Amino acid sequence: MNQPKNIMLLILCLLIGLILDVIWVKNNINRTTIDTIQDLDIAIDSHLNKIKTDLTRVDSNTIPCDKNNRKGLEKLNFDSPVIQEISYIENDIFLCSDRVRKSNIKIEDSHLKRFEKHNGYVIYRATSQRRGINALFFMVPTPSGWYRIMLDSRYIDYWIKQYTHRKQLAGCLGNAVDNLICLNSPSPVNDFIYKKQMRSEKYSYLLTVGYTKESLKNAFFMQFPYAAAIIIMLSIFTVLLINVSVNFRRSIKSDIQRGIRNKEFYAYYQPIVNSKNGHWIGAELLVRWLHPKHGVISPAEFIHTAESTGLINAITLHLLERAAYEKTQIQAENNNTYISINVTASMIINPRYVTELISIISKYPSLQHNVVFEFTERETFSSTELAELQLGMQRLREVGIKWALDDFGTGYAGLSTLQSLRFDILKIDRTFVASSVTDAVTHSILDNIAEMGHTLHCTMVAEGVETAEQAEYVDDLEIEASQGYFYAKPMPFDDYLNALSQPAPASRSEAVETNTTTEHQQAIK
Repeated sequence: MNQPKNIMLLILCLLIGLILDVIWVKNNINRTTIDTIQDLDIAIDSHLNKIKTDLTRVDSNTIPCDKNNRKGLEKLNFDSPVIQEISYIENDIFLCSDRVRKSNIKIEDSHLKRFEKHNGYVIYRATSQRRGINALFFMVPTPSGWYRIMLDSRYIDYWIKQYTHRKQLAGCLGNAVDNLICLNSPSPVNDFIYKKQMRSEKYSYLLTVGYTKESLKNAFFMQFPYAAAIIIMLSIFTVLLINVSVNFRRSIKSDIQRGIRNKEFYAYYQPIVNSKNGHWIGAELLVRWLHPKHGVISPAEFIHTAESTGLINAITLHLLERAAYEKTQIQAENNNTYISINVTASMIINPRYVTELISIISKYPSLQHNVVFEFTERETFSSTELAELQLGMQRLREVGIKWALDDFGTGYAGLSTLQSLRFDILKIDRTFVASSVTDAVTHSILDNIAEMGHTLHCTMVAEGVETAEQAEYVDDLEIEASQGYFYAKPMPFDDYLNALSQPAPASRSEAVETNTTTEHQQAIK
């Protein structure tokens, strides 16, 4: 790749990295906020639980406002850093506290309206009548009245701020009854940009934890130097990797072009046999590359590049022309066998390429009969392309070509499409054959595929037959032909021709024995 493209690619990678970092920060913020608010809720709930439990124990063992009761309240106050005073209220009258023996002061309306209509626990913020200080009050009901615990709001405010600040968060404790914000702070926090809230049904408080504009900015920029370093390194690595991949692809492309010029591509032949008796009735031509440095290269290593660059078209033309000479020798041994060559639907849609195929076929009489072109059902095409495909197939039919659909059963071709394309042969995908013996569902699917093939009046070929059980099952379904390692592996043309010159086997088992002998001879070579 040239330098401007590399720069653009690097900028794109950096932008993608930045976007991913923002997404990561957002997810991390969400997770941190949830974890923090849950931990904070557990801590506050636990603290209020302790106050309520200790207060209930004192109340159950004493009479409100007697000496023992006030002594118990005083101990609770002394043992807790957050409690400033514990008062007892009955019939809207402040009767006593841990510090005041008798009072009989009526509770102000500003306090009464916060709890008199509630039966459960209430938390509210107000100014203390006696002390004149702003405080946080926790109301605990009893059968005859209320205990009012005055909490140190400064302590709670400091504690919540410290707990949330270490995670770049802000938090406040609110009243869940009237939704007052931040009871623990005289200055409500209203500038949350991102927040989570959790309501306590038991103690009637509302926790709010989240990020302000300032804390969100701090959270992002604290991680950004590390994220930026990672983004830059990954972006550079990605650009280098893409360059290596592009250069490698270009190298393979150039190598394939050289191989086409030097006619290095040739075919291995895999026999197609009669399912009943094992007689060889044809062969599929599978492309191989005889590389001058690397020897025989399988299609897996170059076919994808050849297809994506369009070089597969030239390779196919070369194989077809080479097959013309080889088929002449095949006819001398057995004039009833056919050869099958793989093409793509895109080739047949191209009128100019079809003309090139027809030119080669017309040039060689051996290609004008017993030649099959097959393309896979995995390829998809539009309704417009379907019409072009029909036209291309018909032009090739007129010069003697028959048609096969490979990987039948794995694609999306409906019955009407199959009828309109008028295939002569349907090749059942190996996945159905491989598991048909052991899997009941696949067994049923294979039955239906075979039945559809017979309905379309097509010759059926089962691919990937590898065991005797599969071979027997294929025969039972009246699938006329089979192809697979059980009968024969792909082999060089000379080996195929030699095997074809041998007497035809009398049975399927004899065909398998013949194939085993042929493979042994190949191994010796």
